[in-house]
Amino acid sequence: MQAHSLTHDGHRYFGLMEITSRKTRDDYCWVLGLRNSHDKTFPAGIVAGASVFVCDNLSFSGDIKFARKHTRFINRDLPQLVERSIGLLMAKWHDQDKRISAYKRFEIQERDAHDLVVRACDVGVCSNRLIPAVLHEWREPRHDAFEARNVWSLFNSFTEALKDGNLNELPKRTEAPHGLLDVAVGLN
Repeated sequence: MQAHSLTHDGHRYFGLMEITSRKTRDDYCWVLGLRNSHDKTFPAGIVAGASVFVCDNLSFSGDIKFARKHTRFINRDLPQLVERSIGLLMAKWHDQDKRISAYKRFEIQERDAHDLVVRACDVGVCSNRLIPAVLHEWREPRHDAFEARNVWSLFNSFTEALKDGNLNELPKRTEAPHGLLDVAVGLN
């Protein structure tokens, strides 16, 4: 799957591409987010993440970022920067696979989920106005795949509540729960 968009009279580009791998996944895949601007509003950039098939959440993690300002030698530097970024992306996606597996294995009780949602608000993962939306997705997931009472389902409750709004802010918003949830499952 690919999606590409131009805005501002064709001067700004945004793209998403699903990246397939040999390892079969039945509920998520890797996603590569791209952006560029001919009007030099922002640098050319790449960000990595995952797309959850059942609900079309996009969860971006910004640990691997490629960004290059539009200076005189961008055409000369771009191939090397992209090559290095692809290597880093492969390592990032491997770590992401481990993270999602840990989230799926770690079961949580209702009170622990509530505690994590409140702590998420305390550390700025989401605003207090999103607590009802996150808890609603946790208590009554709109997708059967998230009925399991594990951290993966809670993470997807966050991403479902956080996905509305400014698309440019999506990577930062969906990256934020990882710090809190990684600690909860013992990854940090």
